[in-house]
Amino acid sequence: MGKLPNNIIGITGEYLVCAELGKRGILGLLTPKNNPLFDIVATSLDGKRSVAIQVKTMSNDNNQGWKLGKDICIKQNNENLFVVLVNMKKSENDFFIYQYDVLSERVKEVYNKYISTPKKDGSPRKDVDFRWFDFKEFTPDDYARINNWGILGFN
Repeated sequence: MGKLPNNIIGITGEYLVCAELGKRGILGLLTPKNNPLFDIVATSLDGKRSVAIQVKTMSNDNNQGWKLGKDICIKQNNENLFVVLVNMKKSENDFFIYQYDVLSERVKEVYNKYISTPKKDGSPRKDVDFRWFDFKEFTPDDYARINNWGILGFN
């Protein structure tokens, strides 16, 4: 099979997150497409806890990491907004769960380090409209988020 189209990769990641939520007794509801800030509303079965989740999926043929829009670096100041980074590169999918603003800070750190490091020829790097978040930049805290669904705050 050839490379999957980005829209198929994206929706597959969203369904995978909904399935993982369902296994934990949390109802995951996909939002209408093109919602700019989140893809899923997750709620406890009793309706007492709800959160919004943005899903970013890394496909099988991606060897660089998650490609995120530069707007990920803008904090949202919403403690009920989360991002789940889905890694479909392994036989079992991995999910890295972040509160949105925590990931925003991490991605900003990584990008600032990148942009402040001159190219091999010594020239400065140019600002781009996306941000890579790759395993080579992961800290122990990033790895502690793997499949750690408790971060969402559902008991």
